[in-house]
Amino acid sequence: MSRKKNKPEINTKEKQEKTEIKIEQSKKVEKIEIKKDNKKFNNILDKIIFYIKKFISIILPDAIVSDSKSLLVFGRLTLFALIVFVLQILVVCIVVFVIVKSGGESFVLPDVQGKEVFQAFNTLEKEGMNLNIQTHYFNNYPLGTVVSQEPKGGIKVKRGRTVYLVINVAEQALVKMPDVTGIKYEEALSIITNDVLSTMTNVTILPKVEINDSLYENDIVVSQIPAAEDVVSMNTEIILTVNNKKAQNQQ
Repeated sequence: MSRKKNKPEINTKEKQEKTEIKIEQSKKVEKIEIKKDNKKFNNILDKIIFYIKKFISIILPDAIVSDSKSLLVFGRLTLFALIVFVLQILVVCIVVFVIVKSGGESFVLPDVQGKEVFQAFNTLEKEGMNLNIQTHYFNNYPLGTVVSQEPKGGIKVKRGRTVYLVINVAEQALVKMPDVTGIKYEEALSIITNDVLSTMTNVTILPKVEINDSLYENDIVVSQIPAAEDVVSMNTEIILTVNNKKAQNQQ
């Protein structure tokens, strides 16, 4: 019975010994491969050094290569040039980093909605923002004020970003003056009121200018300012010249 128990122990020891032998063999193989790799690397390094020396011997005069002092001076100059080159790269990197960081700095965008247009422009331009302006007419906003802003005020943005503003202007200024010559004065006033005054702000009809011209009937509009098809803008003054034969009769 005792012999049967010892057999498994013997087999286990044999397996351990075989495993250790294999490990040692693999280590030896690894060492051999490492030595081979080192030899290859050394050979490659020797070739690189050889070609560098050959290149130096081509570009440099023999006097410098043979003279140890001259070669030392050349080496120092080369090292100095390399240091200067590295410093230049560092300076450029620092400058680029500072520019990018300063240009990309985030800040809270001012809210200019509802402000007068020039005040809004000055506020945003001081912050270094680019402006994209669009104009429309809104009858529920004061003229010359900012109706909308994008991005909205109060959010963080980077300097140099474009801010889109919509300004309330009298775009109804594209209204053209109707032709009221050759018709009765009262009728002309009615047309001007419907076509111009109903859509325009700050437009004034001045008192009529009366003339006496036998070529026209009484109370007929002879001429007008602005002329027909002229664009009527804000603060325009409309002047109608009307024929008045009664004035001559009274005289």
